[in-house]
Amino acid sequence: MPRQWNFLSNHGLIILHLVRNPKATLREIALDTRLTERAVYQIVRELEEGEFIEKRKVGRRNTYTINRRNILGHPAYGSLTIGDVGKIITEALTPTP
Repeated sequence: MPRQWNFLSNHGLIILHLVRNPKATLREIALDTRLTERAVYQIVRELEEGEFIEKRKVGRRNTYTINRRNILGHPAYGSLTIGDVGKIITEALTPTP
């Protein structure tokens, strides 16, 4: 059986999930991305530390805000921001009538 791979990194999968569902729990993110909750926790923490996302407590839950103006930070991406990529992928996943 061939090894399964993905175009997006685990960090990218989590950002995409949060673009689509900013109120998601770590468990929901883990189930959707097929990552462990521990891995999701670590990646969310790294994304916070890198200022790609901001976590805010709302009642008993966390809400995540994507820093859409943050440039991806790799020369191959040029000046693309998280917002640009989120928009492109969201549009691609949205069915057209």
